[in-house]
Amino acid sequence: MKVISITIYKVTVNKLFLSLLVSISAIGLTACGGGGGGSSGSSTPPPVANVSASGVWTGIASPSGYTLNLIVMPDNTNYSIFGTPISGGLSVIGADFGSVSSSGSSFTGSFREYYYNNTSTTGTTSGSVVANTSLSGTSKFATGSTGTYALVPLTAGGYNFNTPAVLSNVTGSWVGTLLTGVATTVTIASNGTLAGSGAGCTFTGTIAPDPSGVNIFATSITYGSGCPKVGLVETGISLSYITTSGTRQLLSMVSSATTGGAFFAQR
Repeated sequence: MKVISITIYKVTVNKLFLSLLVSISAIGLTACGGGGGGSSGSSTPPPVANVSASGVWTGIASPSGYTLNLIVMPDNTNYSIFGTPISGGLSVIGADFGSVSSSGSSFTGSFREYYYNNTSTTGTTSGSVVANTSLSGTSKFATGSTGTYALVPLTAGGYNFNTPAVLSNVTGSWVGTLLTGVATTVTIASNGTLAGSGAGCTFTGTIAPDPSGVNIFATSITYGSGCPKVGLVETGISLSYITTSGTRQLLSMVSSATTGGAFFAQR
């Protein structure tokens, strides 16, 4: 019985000793600010998450009144194509090529804009975005003019930006128009190679579902015989969707460091 009594006594003493150590440690920790280097207890707020502007957005640009399709890719490169509505689609006036960066729900960017009459200008843009809901902003051009835009996600024909593009949707022949107004025919093979011609200018290239997995086609064009700049390569994207009139539309936007253009067609 004595042995048992002594063992219980030692355990009790050890527990008391440990309790005192814990209490002393807690007091010391509180006295030095919780180990935070003597701070007053305030904490740095977590960084604000950036809202992605990626998607295909559509709406009206002011004061021009043009219908605008803006494509922001997951890597923040962006393309826009604008013009007047025709048969549920778009008769193109101009195209933009640029990039944006986000801070919270705000974005800023720069671009070069090309027009149907072979002229171009540069500009900057800024605005705000509600992911998958709305995007609005203001563009300022090197010419001194400004414009605004208010856009919503493109949903015509059940279009969904966040599903992979399907090459078979665009294979076959397309009879359409270049940004400059030249009537052009483009034929896309089942393996994604393409060939086209218009006003004596021939070109070849490729079109394939974008590797990012969104519903956009990566596009490349090389100009051949009869073209102003033989051998010039332009790269960019193509967008295809069912219009409100039930036809399928193809919008292609490609550029190089010094040139830019577009092709649009319906079938």
